Amino acid sequence: MPTTHLSVLGLDVQRVVTPLETGDFDADRVRLVRDEADPEQGRDPDECAAGAPRASAHVAQAVSERLSGRFADIDETRLPFDAPFAELYAATTELLREATADGDVHVNLASAPPQVAAACYAARTALVDSGEIPRDAVVLLAVPADDRRDLAAIADLRRLVGEAETAASALSDFRRVADGPAAAAVAKPLRLALGDLRHALAEASGESHGRRDSRFTRAAGSNDESPLGAMTAYVGRAREQLADLVEADEPHPDPSDTRDPTVVLDALESWLDAETKLLSAVEEDPNELLARFRTSCEARFGKFEDDATISLFDSLDRFEAHLDAYLDARKHLSSAAEPVAATTDELVQQAETVETRLTDIDDHGLVSGGSTLTLESHTLSPLGDLEATVLHVLATGPPRSRPRTRRAVAAILRERAEHHGIVAGARDEDSWSPFESFCVRVARNNEEGDRFEKRLSNTLRPRLDVAVEALCANGYVRTRERETGRDALEPTDSGHLWAETTDWETFRETVVDDVLRDCVERDLD
Repeated sequence: MPTTHLSVLGLDVQRVVTPLETGDFDADRVRLVRDEADPEQGRDPDECAAGAPRASAHVAQAVSERLSGRFADIDETRLPFDAPFAELYAATTELLREATADGDVHVNLASAPPQVAAACYAARTALVDSGEIPRDAVVLLAVPADDRRDLAAIADLRRLVGEAETAASALSDFRRVADGPAAAAVAKPLRLALGDLRHALAEASGESHGRRDSRFTRAAGSNDESPLGAMTAYVGRAREQLADLVEADEPHPDPSDTRDPTVVLDALESWLDAETKLLSAVEEDPNELLARFRTSCEARFGKFEDDATISLFDSLDRFEAHLDAYLDARKHLSSAAEPVAATTDELVQQAETVETRLTDIDDHGLVSGGSTLTLESHTLSPLGDLEATVLHVLATGPPRSRPRTRRAVAAILRERAEHHGIVAGARDEDSWSPFESFCVRVARNNEEGDRFEKRLSNTLRPRLDVAVEALCANGYVRTRERETGRDALEPTDSGHLWAETTDWETFRETVVDDVLRDCVERDLD
C-alpha cells in the first residue's frame, strides 16, 4: 500500500527532511503542508516581501531541493495555520481523510506551529475513534531539537543591541572630546599665529610702539598725549599716506575690501571662533579673507623693505601654513567621521527595531490565544525534559515569576528524590547506587533536603532561562506584565492543551527522573 509523507512546514528545514534523508521513514509521495498565507508554489524567495513571506518561500524551496533527488513526486497542500481552531481542525481532518484514502500517512510535526500540531493530533484521534481509519493508518512523528538556532539568534540580537549602544556612547564621547578640548588644542597654534600676525600688522603700521607707550604712560599716571606717542602715531600715518602715494599710479583692489586689514583679521578671528568642531566639514572657506588681507598688506607695505614689513609678511606666511594644516586636518577628520557617524546612526536605528521585537517576544511569545481547548487521547510534540517540567509547573498552577517557577521546579525534583530515597531505603544498603544513596540522605534528613533544593534552585537558573525561552519561542508560554512585582509566566492555549492531554504521572517517571539524575550527578561531581 503506498505511503504519503506529509511535512508541515514552519521555519525548519533540517528537521523536516531528516526522517526521509536518514531512511527512518520512507514514502512513495511527499506533500509539503504550508500556510494558506504563504507565497505561491515555486516563487523565488527574493521576489517575496521581506519577513515571514520570504522566510516561508525559502524553507519551501530548500526542502524541495533537498528531497527532489530522492522523490520524484513532491507537491504542496495548504492549511489555514492562523485560522480559528475549529476551522483549522476541520481542514486538517479533511486533509488526513483524503490522504488516508490512498494508503498510509506519515505526518512530520517537527516544524509545525503548536496549533497545527494540536489540530493534527486531534484530527487523527477523531478519525480513529470514529472508526473511519485504522489506528496505524496515520503515524505522527517529530524530530526533537538538539540545537535551537532561534535562541542563538535572539542571543545575537541582544548582543547587537548592546554593541550598538556601546558604539553610540563611544561616538558621543569622541564627539564631545573632539569638538571640545581637542578642537581647542588643534586650533591653538592657529590662534597664536593669528595673534602674531595682528601684532606684526600693528608693528608695520607704526601702531604697536605707540600703544605700548600709551599703556606704559597710563600705568605711570602720565598724559596719554605724550610727545613720543604723538610722534609714533604721526610716523605711522605718514607711512600709510606714503604707501598710498607710491601705489597711486598702479591699480589696486577696492578700498572697501583692502583699506583696513585689521577688519579682515577680525573677520578671520570670528571665523575661527565659529568653526571649532573638528568633525564637521568647513562651511566657509577662510582663504578668501586671507587673500584679501595679503592684497591689502601688499598695497600698503609692499614697497617697503624694513624689518617690520618683513616680519609682517613672514607672520602672514606662517599663519597661512597653520591655516592650511588646520583646514587639512578638519577635512580628513570630517571625512573619516561622516561614514562612522552614518553607520552608527543606522546601527542604532536597527538596534531600536530589534529591541522592540525582543521586548514583544519577551512579553507575548510568538503565539497568543484567549480560550482553553480540551482534546483527549493524544500528546503534543515532544519537549525537552526540563521544558516539560517547567510547562507542567506553569500549566497546573497560577502565573509565576521566573524565580517562583525555578523554586517550583526545584521542589518537584526534591519530591522525586525523596521518592527514590524511600524506595531505596526499604532495601539493603549494600545495593544502593551513588544516586540512591544521595536520595536516601535527602529523604531521611530534612536539612539535607532543604540544602539540596536550594542548590537546585540556584544551579538550574541558567538552564531554566533557556527552557523558558524555548517554550516562549514555540508558543507554549508567554509573559504577562504585572502592575506591581515581577512579570509573570503563564501558559498559552497550546500549553494548557499539552497539560490536559498528557498523563503527567506516567510522563514524570522518565522526564523528571532524567533531570533529577543529571542534577545529582553534577552535584556529586
